[in-house]
Amino acid sequence: MSEDIFTFALVSLGLFFLAALFEIGGGYLVWLWLREKKGLMIGLMGGLVLAVYGIIPTFQPAHFGRVYAAYGGIFIVSSLIWGKYVDKTEPDRYEIIGALIALIGVFIMFYIPR
Repeated sequence: MSEDIFTFALVSLGLFFLAALFEIGGGYLVWLWLREKKGLMIGLMGGLVLAVYGIIPTFQPAHFGRVYAAYGGIFIVSSLIWGKYVDKTEPDRYEIIGALIALIGVFIMFYIPR
């Protein structure tokens, strides 16, 4: 049974982080298009990537509200990682503490058996 829980957590966390990559990546492309005048094709690619993001959470084995609430914590962490490696901005200690608190919420909401 513990192997099933481990597999479930591994697959669902993979889906959460994949969704975050698509949402943040798509949003970033739209940002580049509108804020940095990178061209319409960049904006259209961003829209396409965001559409794929919208599909990924449907593979999670829970209801919409729980999936998106838990995903919010993963999004926070993923945004800080994106900022560090793409925008080259180091998160400060309060951002890291806040992200850890959000992750605790994710694990409570999504992984504690009901």
